[in-house]
Amino acid sequence: DSISDFKGGNQKLLAKILPKHVVQLVSDGVSPIAEDYADVTVVFTDLQGFTAFSSRISPGELVELLNMLYSAFDETILDWGLHKVEVIGDAYFISSGCPMEDSNLSPDQHAMRAVEVALALQRIVPAVCDDGSVHMRCGIHTGNVIAGVVGKKGPRFHLFGPNVEYANRMESTGVPGKVQISFSTKQWLDIGGHDYIFEDRSVDMGGRHDRTFLVTRSKARAAKKIRNRLAMQRQEMAIAATPTEPE
Repeated sequence: DSISDFKGGNQKLLAKILPKHVVQLVSDGVSPIAEDYADVTVVFTDLQGFTAFSSRISPGELVELLNMLYSAFDETILDWGLHKVEVIGDAYFISSGCPMEDSNLSPDQHAMRAVEVALALQRIVPAVCDDGSVHMRCGIHTGNVIAGVVGKKGPRFHLFGPNVEYANRMESTGVPGKVQISFSTKQWLDIGGHDYIFEDRSVDMGGRHDRTFLVTRSKARAAKKIRNRLAMQRQEMAIAATPTEPE
């Protein structure tokens, strides 16, 4: 009943649901699997008005729309090399910099990639769902997290800690149709010289007011270069994984 039961014949299944290095740890018999990650950027999204909208369409139309939406979201997350931690209903939980798939990327680049993905997801929503009552909130925060494998029957690589909760609060206190980032994420973007247009705001975080920012537009020149490099890496990995035909 433990995760070690997946060893052997189920390695391919593990590879689909867990990061590469975690699959190796499972193969080596490491348990429990728990790791500290510094300066990870966490993204939370949630669709507003979607429950009411879904009640006005047929089950078939709802499933077709969600399939289109999730497929577009997943492709965007993959394009930028981020990790989809979990999907709960119509809400996404995404991480940038955990797991560390590319050691050449710095914390400011993790933050930049997270913001670019959030902006891209915001553009996808109206393109897939043309109902004006449906909007998405995005919240982003950067900080240290704990990551580990939880669950026996269906093991998952999950993130924990106060900074994960704070990222969730960035979403819940955000503005529909906008991307809200924390002061910490803004600092990393500034450190990397990533250029965005921001709207300064203050958010009540339960007894205190924290400074946050709405990202209105991207002017980050490095973003496209990193995305293209990641796309090339994906293509090379796909070619390397393709079995060769016997001569």
